[in-house]
Order: sequence, then C-alpha cells, then structure tokens
Amino acid sequence: MKRISARQTIRRLHEIRNQYGPEPAAEKSSLLDLLPELTARAASDLQKLHMSLCFIRAYPDSAEVHEKVVRLLSGFDSLIAGMSESQQAALVDSGIGWTDVHYHFSFEVAAWLARRFPGVASIDWGELPDCSRLDELLEHLLHQAEADYFDSGQVSTEEWVKIAAEHQPGTDFDWLLSQLDDRRHDSRFWTSLYNAAEIPLRCQLADSPMSRTANVFPVKTIRGRDIAMQSRVANAKREIARPIKSIRVLSKRDGARLIDVGMSSLAVRHRETIHFNYANAEEVWLADVGRGVSIAATGLLPEHRYPLECTMGFLILSNGVPIGYGGSSIFYRQANTGINIFEEYRGSEAAWLWVQVMRVFHALSGCTRFIANPYQFGGDNTEALQSGAFWFYYRLGYRPVVAKTRKIARNEFAKIQKKKGYRTPVSVLRDLATCDMHLVLPGARQSEFFDEGWIESCSLLATRELALTGQRSRRKAIDELSRRLIDDLKIKLMDGWSQEERKWFVRLAPIVAATKPAGWPAREKTLLVNLMRAKGGQSEIGYVKQFARHEHFFNTLRKASRGVA
Repeated sequence: MKRISARQTIRRLHEIRNQYGPEPAAEKSSLLDLLPELTARAASDLQKLHMSLCFIRAYPDSAEVHEKVVRLLSGFDSLIAGMSESQQAALVDSGIGWTDVHYHFSFEVAAWLARRFPGVASIDWGELPDCSRLDELLEHLLHQAEADYFDSGQVSTEEWVKIAAEHQPGTDFDWLLSQLDDRRHDSRFWTSLYNAAEIPLRCQLADSPMSRTANVFPVKTIRGRDIAMQSRVANAKREIARPIKSIRVLSKRDGARLIDVGMSSLAVRHRETIHFNYANAEEVWLADVGRGVSIAATGLLPEHRYPLECTMGFLILSNGVPIGYGGSSIFYRQANTGINIFEEYRGSEAAWLWVQVMRVFHALSGCTRFIANPYQFGGDNTEALQSGAFWFYYRLGYRPVVAKTRKIARNEFAKIQKKKGYRTPVSVLRDLATCDMHLVLPGARQSEFFDEGWIESCSLLATRELALTGQRSRRKAIDELSRRLIDDLKIKLMDGWSQEERKWFVRLAPIVAATKPAGWPAREKTLLVNLMRAKGGQSEIGYVKQFARHEHFFNTLRKASRGVA
C-alpha cells in the first residue's frame, strides 16, 4: 500500500468503517496496522479516529480486526499525549479516555459517580461563581461547632470544603457525597438541595471504564461481520412478532454492571434518563437478537415506578459496545417508545435495530401497539425534523393517528417513490409532526388503545376520590380509602405481602377506588388484587402480564377516564 499521511489514513478508515466484505476487511486491517506508527496532530482527526475505532469495535469484520481495534483504543493516551495543549483542550467533553468531562449532573447521577468511580469527579470551582445555593446545602451538613467560622466571612466556600475534606480519601466532591450518603433518611430533601445548587463537576476520565474508549459490557464471543449494513426491514411487523430464542434476567451483579455501562454511556455525553438513574439491578433483561447485537431492558426500582404505566429503559449493545438507548412506557397492550443511536454508530442499521427493540418489548410484555410521539420525528425537535425522521417511522409501518395527517403522508410518500431525489419540504414535515404515529400488529384492537391524556384523567379521579372521604388530612384520607378498598376486595390478611406490595396497594388505592370494584364478580376482584400486588413485585413485567389479563379493569378505567370533565 502506498504510504499516506496520518490524516489520510484516518479519513480513509472512517470512509470504510461501515463497509463489509473481503476487500473492505483487508483494507481496514492494513490501515489499522499503519496507525501505531502515525501521529495525529489535530483534535478533529483524533476524534474521527476514535469514532471509527469505536464503530469497528462494535461491528468488527473479524475477531482479528476486533483485537487490533481494542489494542489501539487501549493505547489512546499516547496519541493524546503527543498533541499540543491547545489541541488537547479541544478534546474536553468528547468523552474520550484521558480527557475531562464538565457537567452539573443531577443528584442521582452524582451519587452514582461517587459510588462507582471515586476519585474521578471533583467540584469545578471555576464554573461556580455563586456559591449561595451550595452554602445552603452545606449549612444543613454543618456541626453546630463549625457554624461560626463557616459564617464568618473569613473563608470562602471552596476553602472551607478543602479544610473539611483534607484528611478524607478521594476528592472534595467525594467528601460532599459521603456526607449526603449518611443522610438517606430524608432523601427527597437532600436531593432537592443538591439539585438546586447545580454543582458543576470536572470528571477526569483517564483510563476509567466510564469513558467512551473503555465502556463495554463483557461478552463471551465476538461476532464478526461479513455482510453489508441493512438499511431496510422488509416486513417490520412480522419481524417484531418473531420469537426470541435467548432472553433472560441477569444476576443482580451483572444487572448492576450493565446499568453502569448505560449510565456511563449517557454521562460522558451530558445526558441522563430516569430509566437508568432509577434502574433496578434485579430486573435487567438481556436478549440476543442476532448479528452480535443484544438488547438490555431495565425495569425501575419499586419506589420510582409510575402508578399505572410500566416504564422501562433499554440499551442496545453490539459485541458489548453500547450503541444506543431509549425508554418505553407500557400500558396494558401498548408501548410508547423511541430510540436514540449514539453519534459514533450512526451509519449502521438503525431501522433493523429499532425493530429489534420493539421485538424485545413485544416478547416481554405481549404489547401489540407501538406509539411514537411527535417529538421523536420533528415536533419541537429541529434535528429530527430536518433529518426527515418521520419517514424512518413511516417505512417501518407507523402511521399518523389523525386522518388528515395520514392523507398528507400518503401523498408525500407517493411523490418520494415516484420522483427520484425528491425531499419532503420542512414545512410539510412540520405538518406531519403534529400527532402521534402508531404501529399496530395483527390482532390489536382499537378498543385496547388508551390515550396518554387519559392517564392524567386517572390522576384527577384519584384526587376526587380522596376529596370524597371528607377527611381534612391527606394521610387520613388515604388510610380511609385503603381500608375501604380492603373491604371491597375481600382481602382478609396481608401477612404474606412484602413491604413494597403493601406500599403499592396504598399508592394505587385512590385510582382503583375510582373504578368502584365493590360490586365486581369475585374472579375480577382476585385479578385486581393480584395486579396491585404485582406493582410492588421484584419485576414490574409481572405487573404488565397481570394487567394484560384484566380486561375488565382496563375497560372500566378507560370508561371512567374518558368521562372526566
């Protein structure tokens, strides 16, 4: 091969990173062999190289190519060290190993950082000119004997924290979070104080597994690839309904490890989501969907679940590399969901991956209707609008729920098929992104659909039920409703119920009471009790399955919520 510069090598590798077959594989291998001898001077080149290496690690041509990429990524620190200070500074917030990430995370992510990666994060005092909110937090942590000096004006907040943390392991941030960890008894209060302070952090990634460079969930076997990326799915509905051979719940230890991978993949990209912040390590499902791709679905901890919906997160992994994520809210036999592919892995096969995500949720919950909200394809989302994301969903079988919008879509799609190179005007895409889109599997019924707005109506029904008790105290009102519901459902003993099952019975009581179950047949009452217990179970998928069996409760709730004025 003719000798080429580092920049040319990097650019060529990026061009063919997602091409497969004997010739691209051989060229990739040759380019990878050249890289250790080359020096990248510009941050943009290094970022492009890192992006290409991450992509090939996720989609390697062979185990040999994968090994070369892993070796190059593990030595990425030497490439960064060879750059000028100004170019190194340009890599800040890239998420690449041996660089820094600056961000003010929520308390949930901050606590996870301190627990899983001690010594990585520190308070970024230069980005905290006003310490008044942090002072409010610290004032609640002070011992009385410390207050006079803290309030004296002789010491800055930074100086005081340095004194307080001087003989403690880790950073000033680690010290602060250890104080909050001692006060778990009133977690909402401390969470609010921390979030109000908006404490900027500096995370020095070094070789931390938190970085994009090292963040991988270990797999036993690397699956090489020799076929081109699949840009279309011939029959999405048929593929979604196809059974999955391997889907299992991970051990608590492996579940926690996978959650760490998900949290890390978001944190270094300045993102976070409740699906991982509150993920339940005892409910992490891992499905092998083929081609080296796995989908991990995570349930929420019982105390953070939603009253009626089952909210789950998902992480897409290719050969253990996190390449995308999202969340899904399951209610009866429908799932409201969306997908995000990380920047490095765009140009892969997003349509096929999205179908596999839906396939996993169909396998877990039996849902037959998938809902995409306008934001996913352009509503208040400029990037999705300009990219024409609407057609991504449309080609998979999603259709607008409003007849007028459905007609516009049909006409536009006919133009796309007829005129080569035709692109739908942004103004039309904006009109198309004004209502939900549904993908409906065979056997689904319109009577099984529950509008998201009706869930808010259920909340209003709960408020009215509590008000009807006539109790001035909310606690007394809840207690009265719960006692009444126990009588209505003929529950004799709760001795065998777990603490979480008891809590969720009380939490659901106002909504359930609104359906007036006292006169229901005994079988329907038994099913309802089982459903309420399942909400507080170890796996929320159990609740989804119980709900799917209780058509009477669903229909009654649907009728009651639609009748709210």
